[in-house]
Amino acid sequence: MYGYRLGGTIAIPILAVYTLKSFVMLPIYVFSAAVAYLGLGLLKNKTLIYGRAELIYAILIGSLIPVTIFLTFGFLIQDLFQTVVFIGSILPGLAAYNYHQLDDETRRWDLLTAAVVFVCLFGLGWFFVSAEFAPTLATAAPITLYSRTADVATWKGVAVNEPLSPVILPRLVTVLLFAIGMLLSERVRERYDIRIGVVSVALLAIFSLADRRLVYLYICLIIISYIAIQVIHRSSLLYGRVLVGIGAAFGIVAAIPLSIELAITRGLSALFVGILAGVNAYNVHVAQPASRQLFIPLQFGSFVFLLCLTRLTGAVLPRGFPRQFGLTEIIIGLSIVAVCFGYVEWQTIRKPDEEAISDRSILNRPNNSQDAAALDNETPRESDP
Repeated sequence: MYGYRLGGTIAIPILAVYTLKSFVMLPIYVFSAAVAYLGLGLLKNKTLIYGRAELIYAILIGSLIPVTIFLTFGFLIQDLFQTVVFIGSILPGLAAYNYHQLDDETRRWDLLTAAVVFVCLFGLGWFFVSAEFAPTLATAAPITLYSRTADVATWKGVAVNEPLSPVILPRLVTVLLFAIGMLLSERVRERYDIRIGVVSVALLAIFSLADRRLVYLYICLIIISYIAIQVIHRSSLLYGRVLVGIGAAFGIVAAIPLSIELAITRGLSALFVGILAGVNAYNVHVAQPASRQLFIPLQFGSFVFLLCLTRLTGAVLPRGFPRQFGLTEIIIGLSIVAVCFGYVEWQTIRKPDEEAISDRSILNRPNNSQDAAALDNETPRESDP
């Protein structure tokens, strides 16, 4: 209604959850977003980047700064590396990009509104993490904020004694995997004009090693979210940021009962899966109807490719997959990737090359240029008296 962006559709809710999980997340997020904002401003002043390029550069700056800090000083704060998925994520850069799209007056009110929303969500989470609600919330749902690694639960003395989730991938490998996933998604978008998610495929590949039920959850949620988005759009004509926000919110809400039904214990992972499903459902919705069917083979092929890379460098947990991974599985995986992208190439109709059309144009033929010059010379010219 007021045109506020609040740093991105999903930024403030996720920041509130992660700040409750680890109090150090808030200053790191603010610092990263500020650096990304200043860095993007310098790039825009020195270059001619705009649109999608602005977003990518903002994400890179916002991700590299905190990741560098954590990789450099990791020996001092090793317990926080389990949240490297968030620290190296797109949120700080996404916030910087969104604030660059606002004028000065709107930006000030947007920041104030974002701060108020964050305080309200943080306070709500602080209220629900208590001894009064622990018997219900700590057992009926994944114990995200009641675990021993959650600062809010430890601070209030209501932490549930549950086994901690082991580390799946080394820190540097995780960062590199996200970089590869980002490059792959951007390449897919440039070539096929289909958005498969900047970090979605990489996150799903990591989640697969942890718990295969997270992949089942994603499949269910993206189908449900897509149907919901289609119904809401056709009945209300909502579009753009409002619709993607509704999709993400719907994915999060729907993830709660499905996580309980599937007995998923990795609460933060389930939260991210809900967000990814909602956002990607919107990506399918905004794709051209003729190319919408290509989303499935593109995302599935990219997922299999990154899953192979992840499995080569990471350890699979008891509930994860693939359990066995050797030469046979690698060949099968690469064959699936080839089939998926081969099918997309076969179905894709390429736009004509504008440069080739210009070269073959009758206006660019040498003879026509000479004829035009001759006619110009033969045209009688009037002289001033």
